This record gives sequence, C-alpha cells and structure tokens, in this order.
Amino acid sequence: MSSRYRSLYLRALAPEGPLSLGTDDLRHVRTTLTVDDDGQELSALIEAAGRWSAQEAERFRAVLAAPGPGPAGPEQQETVRRVLRNCAPLALSAGAWLQWIASPGNSETEPVLRVLSLYASDVGAGRPLADRGSAYRALLRGHGIVEELPGVRLASSEYVEGFSFRLPALLLAMSRRPDAFLPEILGADLCLRTVGLLPPLAALGAGVDGDALDMGGARPGTTANGRELSLAASRAYLDDQNALEGPAGEAATRRLLGGFRWAQREIRAWSEQLHGEAALSRHPDYGVWRLIHARARQAAVYHSRFKLAGRPLSEWFANVEAGPRPFLTALAKSRLVRPGKPDASPLLGRLIGPKGPMFRIFTEEEIATLHRWIALLPEEGSVLHPLPGTESATHQDLHRAQDSWHTQGTDLAGESARPTALPPPRALTTAAARAAYRALLGREDSAELRGFAHAYATRWLARSRYAMERAPEQLPSRWDPENGLREWLARAHDRHADSFQRGEAVLPSRAELIDSTLQLAPLIMIDGGWLQGFTDYQHASSRSGHFLFRTYWDELGNGELELNHPRIYRALLRDMGIDLPPTASREFSDWPGFRDEAFAMPAFWLSVSRFPETFMPEILGLNLAMELSGVGGSYRDARVALRHHGFSTQFVDLHNTIDNVATGHSAWAADAIDAYLADLPGVLGPGQQDAVWERIRVGYRSLNPPGGKAAELYATLRVTRTRRTTRTSRI
Repeated sequence: MSSRYRSLYLRALAPEGPLSLGTDDLRHVRTTLTVDDDGQELSALIEAAGRWSAQEAERFRAVLAAPGPGPAGPEQQETVRRVLRNCAPLALSAGAWLQWIASPGNSETEPVLRVLSLYASDVGAGRPLADRGSAYRALLRGHGIVEELPGVRLASSEYVEGFSFRLPALLLAMSRRPDAFLPEILGADLCLRTVGLLPPLAALGAGVDGDALDMGGARPGTTANGRELSLAASRAYLDDQNALEGPAGEAATRRLLGGFRWAQREIRAWSEQLHGEAALSRHPDYGVWRLIHARARQAAVYHSRFKLAGRPLSEWFANVEAGPRPFLTALAKSRLVRPGKPDASPLLGRLIGPKGPMFRIFTEEEIATLHRWIALLPEEGSVLHPLPGTESATHQDLHRAQDSWHTQGTDLAGESARPTALPPPRALTTAAARAAYRALLGREDSAELRGFAHAYATRWLARSRYAMERAPEQLPSRWDPENGLREWLARAHDRHADSFQRGEAVLPSRAELIDSTLQLAPLIMIDGGWLQGFTDYQHASSRSGHFLFRTYWDELGNGELELNHPRIYRALLRDMGIDLPPTASREFSDWPGFRDEAFAMPAFWLSVSRFPETFMPEILGLNLAMELSGVGGSYRDARVALRHHGFSTQFVDLHNTIDNVATGHSAWAADAIDAYLADLPGVLGPGQQDAVWERIRVGYRSLNPPGGKAAELYATLRVTRTRRTTRTSRI
C-alpha cells in the first residue's frame, strides 16, 4: 500500500499530468474521505486540533530527548534526520493542495479570491523561492539531507517511510480536481493550519524556524496568519453555498467539516507512526539493519564466495525477511567487525578504501551508520549486549518494521503520465473555440479536451510563425545576454507613446465603443488566464515563474474584490447597459451578443495555459506581448474614447499603471524572460538559447498572429510536418 501512495504522490505532482490520475485513483481518494461525523461544530474541531498538536509535540520531545545507549550526539542526529525526512513529503508541498482552486471561470468570486490570498502567502507571491517548501528545503540542507526536492528522488528514498506519502499524495490528488473536492480541501486546509507547525518539528526546538514552517502562522511581509486566512476562505465558501437555494449549504458544511475530520485523522495516524519510527530508530541496530534491508536485493547477486557463520553472504542477503538478529549477530562476530572499534574494522577500512572491492558502494551517510553501529556494539541494547528481558522484543520490533520497508519499493515504471494522442490536424474554427470556451474555463480535464487544447495552441503558434521576419515591431532576432530586454522594452514603450501623441487613433462612435467593449468580454473576463498554469506550486515560486504568478495574482486584484479586473470590467459593461451572466455559465458562452471570433483568442489563452512546461517559452513571449500591448498607447486611446462617451475609465487607467515598463507587469514579463534564458544553460546545457529565444518570439507574435489563407496553409503544413517527424522519431 505504501508503494501506491509514493506513485500517486509523483503523478499528482505533475502540473501537466492530471489525466494520469485515473478513475481508480479518484475513487480511492473518495473512499479515504469517508469519516464518521462526531457532531462537533467547527469551533470545537479547531480547539481539539490545536490541543492535540501541542500534546503531540510534547510526546515527540520525550522521544527526541531520550539519551539512548552510547554517545548521544550521532544517535540523536540520526533520529532527527529520520524525523525531518518523514516530514518532507508534506512540508515541501505545504499549501500546494490549494494550487488549482482558482481558475479563469471563477476568479471573480469572493471565496476563490480568499483562497488565492492564502495561497499567494504560501508561495511568497512576488519573491523567488519564497514558498513554504523552500523554507523546509533550507532546513533539510542544513542537516545534510539531499532529498530536498519533491519528486522521484524523494519518492524513491529508502529513508522516507511509505506512510509519510499517504496524506500529501491524497491532498495533491485532490488539488488536481477542485471541482470534485473543494469543500474537503478547504476543511483539510483549515485543520492543517490549526495544527500549525507539525508536532515532530515543534519538538525539535532549536534549529527549526517555527515562524517559517508553521502553516498556520504569518509569512514575511504579511499581517494575517494562515489560520485566519484559511478560516476566512472557509466561511466565504460556506456563505456562498448557503446563499444558494436548496440543501447546497447544508451539504457544503457537512463536506467541509468532513474534510477537517479526515485531515485530523490522517495527521494523527501519520504522527503516531512516525513517533514509533523515531522511538525505534534509537535502537543501536536500527540504522544498520535498515541499510542491509535496503541493499539486500542488489547485494544478493554478489558475495557468494564470502562465508558468514558458515553461509555465503549472498544467501544471508537473499533471506533478510528472516529477521535482524541472526544476520546482525553473525556480522558482528565476523572478521569484518571489531566491536567498539570501527576504525580498526576491515569493513570500514580496506574493503571500502580506494583499492577495496566495495569502494564507493556506501555513501558517506551510510558509512557513518556503519561506524556508529560498530562503535555501539558493546553497549546495552545491541546484538552483542541486549538489554535484560528484551532480547526478542527489540528485534521483533525491527522485524515488524521491515514489513513496511519491504513494501516501500516504488516500482514506478509506467506510472508517469503518458502523452494524450492528439487529434489530426484540422481547421480549428472560431465556432469550435466558442464551443470549447466553457469547458476550458475550469480545471477539469479529459483526453478529448486535452487533445483539443494542445492541437488548438499548436496550430495557433504555427500560424504565428508565418512570415515572422517581415512582421513589424517584433522581438529582436537575437537575445542580448548582457543587457537583457529592458532597453528594448523602453524603446517599444516610446513607440506606443509616439503613436498616441500623433493622434493616430480614430474616435469610435458610442455604439462602436459598446460593441468593441462587449466583444472583448470573453477575453477580459479571464484576464491573466494565459498564466493559470503558473499557480502550480513548483512554478509559482521558481526563479522565472514567480514573475508570472505575481502577474496573475495582480490581475485578480491581490485578493481585493474592488481591484479584481473581471469585476471592474463587468461594472463597465453594466454602465453600458449590458449585464452578462457568470463567466463559467453556459449562458455566457451562448450570449447572442458575442460573435464567434470573440472566443478565438480566449480559447488560445486557455489552451496554451494548460501546458506551462510544454509551452513555457511561448507563454513567456505571449505574456510580454500582452502586458506591453496597451501601455502608453492604446490604453490612453481607450481612455479618451470612454471619457468622451461618459463611461468609467478605471479599467484602462488601472492597466496603464500596473503594466508599466519600469516596475509593472511589462517589466516583470521582461525580467521573467531574462531570468529563464539566463538559467537555461544550467538546465539544458550550452547552445540552446537561440532555439528557445525563437520560441519566445513566436509566443510574442501569437497575440496578433497573421490571418488569411497563406498563413492557414503554412500552419497546416507545419503541424503536419511536425507530427510526421514526431511519429518517425518514435519508430
């Protein structure tokens, strides 16, 4: 079962892999959410969770402070490292379960903006590597622990127990389907914020920055703490549901409280198991038996000639399930070990030396484990000096523990997300875009929708390449690594300002202005939608991605309803006599006042945003084009037209300031590209910048791709050729 959660954890981490979460996974998540209703109100649940957290921290302090046999220092550090590693799957993704709650279809609602405020705090919006997980990575590095990133290395670590992946795996899986699990996610989040600093970490005391790692605490530069923000989000959600007709409010409350109880049950079970693991790790033989058990499969292939207690060493390795006492006793009494004298033991001398047959077989940490075991062999509790009356008990504990170690192999072959087969190239019409718009607004996914989105984005980008070298006012043909994009950005802004000063824009009539404002609604109501993929936890705080998340967060008003761009635009339309339905409703996409072509660009934004890794260079270019498009020029033209006809200018005024080229979105967009390209050689190796820069240029042009039959034919031929090349390379 532990292998299942390691695998689920990995698949749920993938920002482009929700389809790898199959029906069985989601059914299993639902099954785990089943929990008895104890009838307690939310306030009572919060009080109980806080009380348990404090009591549990005291229990861990008792274990971590226990002297144990032999020198306390190394043994204490071994236990601390084991505790830190088993907190890692949850602590490295602290808050990630909120990552997909916001989407273009719900980004103007108060509950979602409350959640986004909390999540922005978690990822340190506006600062690179300022997420809660980064704070925990720093703690792991300080203790010399290398499994410091969520991913394959952590999931396959023999030092992290399978039970430590259960809760984070389930939470991350739920995060990929907020449409199905929103109230449970909110309830679980509130529980974890109430628990705050995980009890094992609280027990460690000195060396653990509780302020940085407490999920319920405040982040640097903020005033409201995580508990308050989480409670506000839960209450906003319940208020919203209670306002609906029928039993929706009662069901929402029941599910949210159920999510709280579920998380409390899960965190208690994990803590209880880790407490037992921490206590067991104080046993003198624990570390070396873990090492032997982890290496047994590989070691059994070798060592057939070396005899240990009359049996080939390979045979001992092949039968580790028989338990620790016979094997460890035979090893301790062999010529490889001199009890109490690790430096004089051949096992740690000539065998692992540069000329020895086991050179580089063990890591430095493993050598330290063997050194500590040999040093403690004469001490009470070890195989050569068991405590009176505990000869069987202590090793029975080790024997029982190995059952879980044996099942924590990851067997991840074939578990990663497989690419969905794309539909054949075809004309993706504006009518098709309109039909897909509503489905693309949320985070729900299917093979058909994923295929449509990839094909639509690919074809749009292929069209954007047509005659690009002849197109005016594009990005330069080469990126300047010494000066970056800031100087080019300033020149582009100057061109916009010159155009405005020359008065080239024609003042539209009132009817023309209202119509153009209406036709932009499918686009503006998803303002920032091209960046929704960068709410993903690992992207939101990365060196280049943090600029994009900050932009997305800003487009939605930084949690302030009155600054939310879709809400401001909706108010402008009301001034014009147009009261549109909710964006995610069928009535909105079917609105008769919209022309089909009004959905073409929005469908591209929503399609490309589903692939933040596949199309990252193109999204970086699109983001720059979008943020720069109106600054200094067309926003000012629009202001003149709106003011002339007596309409509010708040929307264009706001964008002309926040998108500025010095400290605003345009500057962040340029900086994101510069940061991405500067880091590229270390990721892909030298010589890749030109090809990636070309993709960024295509993304920049994709805001205004060429039309006409020639461009369509070019896109068809390019997509067809790419598909043939891909098919051939697979063969």
